[in-house]
Amino acid sequence: MPERFLLILFVFLISFPAIADDWDDEWEEDEQDAVEVHGFLEAGLGSYTDGNPADTNGDFSLAEIVARLELSYLWSDIDLSLKGDVHADGAVDENKLKIREATAQYSWNSVDISAGRQVLTWGTGDLIFLNDIFPKDYQSFFSGRDLEYLKAPSDAIKLGYFGSAVNIDFIWMPEFEPDIYIDGERFSYFSSIAGNIIAAPPKILPQHPSEKLSNGEIAIRIYDSIDGIEWALYGYRGFWGQPTAIDTSGNPTFARLNDYGASIRSSLWSGIANAEISYYQSIQDQDSANPLVPNDQLRFLLGYEAEVIAKLTFGLQYYIEHTLDYDELLNASMFPRNEQDESKHWVTTRVNYRAYRDNLNISIFAFISPTDNDGYIRPAISYRIDDIWSIAAGANVFYGSGTHTFWGQFDKNDNIYLRTRFSF
Repeated sequence: MPERFLLILFVFLISFPAIADDWDDEWEEDEQDAVEVHGFLEAGLGSYTDGNPADTNGDFSLAEIVARLELSYLWSDIDLSLKGDVHADGAVDENKLKIREATAQYSWNSVDISAGRQVLTWGTGDLIFLNDIFPKDYQSFFSGRDLEYLKAPSDAIKLGYFGSAVNIDFIWMPEFEPDIYIDGERFSYFSSIAGNIIAAPPKILPQHPSEKLSNGEIAIRIYDSIDGIEWALYGYRGFWGQPTAIDTSGNPTFARLNDYGASIRSSLWSGIANAEISYYQSIQDQDSANPLVPNDQLRFLLGYEAEVIAKLTFGLQYYIEHTLDYDELLNASMFPRNEQDESKHWVTTRVNYRAYRDNLNISIFAFISPTDNDGYIRPAISYRIDDIWSIAAGANVFYGSGTHTFWGQFDKNDNIYLRTRFSF
């Protein structure tokens, strides 16, 4: 991590609020033309606690300074917005400029249009995604970055129609955007080929779909509410978000995927209940005879959340991931002992407590799998000191009785973290 770069970055962020004030003075005569400027400077530090094989940089799971700049501007009837981060990342020794948002939005009668780089999301799950197949950043999620970074951006055009009978969202992503998955560089993982936990080098280097329009992604949601019950239908055409397939050359790649799903959400007793279902159609493996491509799956989710006492919220979810044609999968698999169960079950719990005018937030979220005998626990605490300063701390704790299960493979990735943020 170059010291000169960090010094320049720090000086720039400290002086930026004054620059923004000057801009505001120049444009205060015409509020419509004013550029709104916001941002933050955040320092984050995290450490592995259990000798992770991916530890190549002094025990650090997180060692970075992030500079965020957000600009918004109303030009005629078009909302322009820009949100970018500069990451000086000491854990993997790299500096990057990442654009999280660069969009133009326009509304006309019952239609909203948003074009550009943007974070896309829908569905009813709490940290469980069935029909939300938009890219996720699991490296940020496991390392202790702000939860905002779990949902990664895409280049897309989004059309929203608000009708008297139904509402429709249509999204076109001209180029496939995969998850930022665990590739061995920052966190170790289980390899069926190696039969063991491995880490970079080398990290996973998959073959991506070629950059042509036919490989773009399409997603649609039709939704409305009836007597207070929110319902939605979903569709998606694209690819699995992680390289779970193998091509003819033996390289990891992304299999084609269609998704069809539905969800409902409604108030129940003193809380909110939700249910969601999805069918993952792996269209390159119609007869389930290809061991190099994932099988079709059915996924189910039930959830409930309520405030049990003032400021204390409790949430519970039950999730099932059922693999179709499971016998054919085992017969064709090169590593049948490493295949997940035909029906994988997860239970999640969330406990969240707020105090001091909601400036203090204490939470714990747990994934528990009774079928895999593994799990993942995320305790976290954050405190907003004032309008400028805030701090956050937490841990990522994995456990499992086997190294090949979903959470068990990350058992050596346990880490703790601390973040401090200066906002302007």
